Amino acid sequence: MTRFLLFSIALLLFTGCQTNHTSSSDTISYPKNEIVRVQENSESSIVKPYVILVSIDGFRYDYAAKYGAKNLLSFDASATKMIASFPTKTFPNHYTIVTGLYPGNNGLVSNAFYHPELKEMYSIGNRSVVENGDFYKGKPLWVLASENEMVTASMFWVGSEAPIENTYPTYYFKYNGKVTDQERVNQTVKWLQMPEKVRPHFITLYFSITDDVGHKYGPNSLEMDSAVKSIDATIGNLMTQVDALNLPVNLIVVSDHGMIEVERENVIYPDDLIPEGTIVSKSFPLMVYNQDSLFIDSLYHALRMDTTRYTVYLKSNMPKRFHYNKADSRVGDLLLMPKPPYTFGKHSKPIPQGSSTHGYDPADCPSMGAIFYATGPAFIHDTKVDSFENIDIYPLISHILRIEYESSAIDGSLKSLRKILK
Repeated sequence: MTRFLLFSIALLLFTGCQTNHTSSSDTISYPKNEIVRVQENSESSIVKPYVILVSIDGFRYDYAAKYGAKNLLSFDASATKMIASFPTKTFPNHYTIVTGLYPGNNGLVSNAFYHPELKEMYSIGNRSVVENGDFYKGKPLWVLASENEMVTASMFWVGSEAPIENTYPTYYFKYNGKVTDQERVNQTVKWLQMPEKVRPHFITLYFSITDDVGHKYGPNSLEMDSAVKSIDATIGNLMTQVDALNLPVNLIVVSDHGMIEVERENVIYPDDLIPEGTIVSKSFPLMVYNQDSLFIDSLYHALRMDTTRYTVYLKSNMPKRFHYNKADSRVGDLLLMPKPPYTFGKHSKPIPQGSSTHGYDPADCPSMGAIFYATGPAFIHDTKVDSFENIDIYPLISHILRIEYESSAIDGSLKSLRKILK
């Protein structure tokens, strides 16, 4: 079968699943802006296993047991907790999971930060920077797989829309929150139904439901109970469809961070603390950028007066557990971190009842803990490991896919997870 014919078959599978609806209340079944890069599996890759890496954003480490997520609880292997990296924000941790590098080493030091060399502020809502490969460091799993002549796919993941090392996943979609959870599952299954020469062996799949609900209603709400049961049913449906394919598929379900209810009455307002005109990234941690050391020192000593609601650090005295590089210009000259349950806010936007958030130092806030569940032919049934860091997912998946990586180029290792592998 020729390369052209294989690609034509793959393309027909995708165009066939795009359905336009005339009703404004409907959503497009699959986004139209999927980008396909022609690549085939090598003969050695064709016979290798498959991995679907699923992220359920904001799914706290205790939700499955708390709300009875029966499908997740039936998985072969699990962990007491997966320890999120600092800061416990969505973009840094998702990129950590697929690079094996702490946020301080993978380029995404927070959800928002200033890049002095590029003279741009990285922000998760800014498409131009999200799709700019210059902001990303490390070698994501889809790049590693591509180097090993293995086809990959992404149903949304941080970094997948940027040309990192001039490489994208073989098939990917630009993020579109209107695509339903079931549609995301259906697309994942369609990829696995493709001819083996062009079938992806590594797939990422992202869901946001528990993060969305957690921010609005909190981790202990009836709404969260419903959200956990809903996404667990979606995972169950994915398992059923994948099992029917009779392929050696390994399913790994993780989250990026946990969630905690916040103090609503005594909010930290950065605009009241930082002089107007200062370059500031308003995320966790809040970072102040200024080359004037006298200005930074003066601001540092002024901010230290409040020891209840937050902790302030100079770049020179950051805790080692942050894993921030003091020579990295993306890390602010001054960092401000709320102490849980205090949080940042805006005078123009009062914090509503039930509001919760994340981003805190995982060493000080256990509620930032994430999940790890895994099932499939690579895993020993009914095994559990102690808490481990999310940097270890990268070597785990590389091992399952039988692709080599440079151990000195990542922060993680396979040591903590060997006991769950056959």
